[in-house]
Amino acid sequence: MKRNIRKIIYWSVMILFLIIQGYPVIWLIVAGFRPNIELLTEPFSFPKRFTLENFIKIFTESNIITYIKNSAIISVVSLVFIVLISSMASFAIAKMKFTGRKKIYRYFLIGLTIPYAVTLIPLFTMFVKIGLINTRISVILPLLAFQLPVSIMLFVNFYSFIPDEIIEAAVIDGASIYGIYTKVIIPLSLNTIMTVLAMNFITVWNDYTFSLVFINSTELKTISIGLADFIGPRGLKDWGATYAAITMSVLPTLVIYFSLNKKMTAGMTLGAVKS
Repeated sequence: MKRNIRKIIYWSVMILFLIIQGYPVIWLIVAGFRPNIELLTEPFSFPKRFTLENFIKIFTESNIITYIKNSAIISVVSLVFIVLISSMASFAIAKMKFTGRKKIYRYFLIGLTIPYAVTLIPLFTMFVKIGLINTRISVILPLLAFQLPVSIMLFVNFYSFIPDEIIEAAVIDGASIYGIYTKVIIPLSLNTIMTVLAMNFITVWNDYTFSLVFINSTELKTISIGLADFIGPRGLKDWGATYAAITMSVLPTLVIYFSLNKKMTAGMTLGAVKS
């Protein structure tokens, strides 16, 4: 009897938690398919009818395709360099013996304590002098720098569990340091790579601060900045188009998260070590 009561309480709490977490996302997606007049008069009522007008409007009357393209370019380039640099640096820190490697690791971890805001003025001044303002590189470089510390921490934690005997066996077989990294380390760390990709994609795709400060042309705006286009004169908003645009902004994040959820869990728990 007590066991059944505990199960009921457990599942009740889990269902309640799921509703609390999922309701805003579901409401947002549904709102994107509702007529604008219905959102203005009865925003929280049950939808009376659905329409594609909002999505047709944002694709035909706005620059959302350009914004999505810019966000995609910045995200892909940033993630490639984040994974490449952090995995190589972590391999050196975790498995190569050299003086000062622990200090270098601590130096990277200091980056976790630095907030974005304190770097904006120095970065803006520097980018103006070297001509990087209003370029995608001006967004990619800060994102790369701020996402490296947590990525390196994840990779170092994983690499520390890889037995040294595996690397020693590869050395005996004649593998170079680059061969060990590409043929031994990378295959063993696929789950961690997926974890790093998923975690950083959410941050990079949703970046607002750096895009707002360093980008000022419509052709280079990201989706997070482009959402402001749906605010009309005197702060009036086209709510239907706004929710449709936000849905398009959130959709890639949801797809990446749910498709890589198992890989993320395995990477965070270092499950790949067993192999």
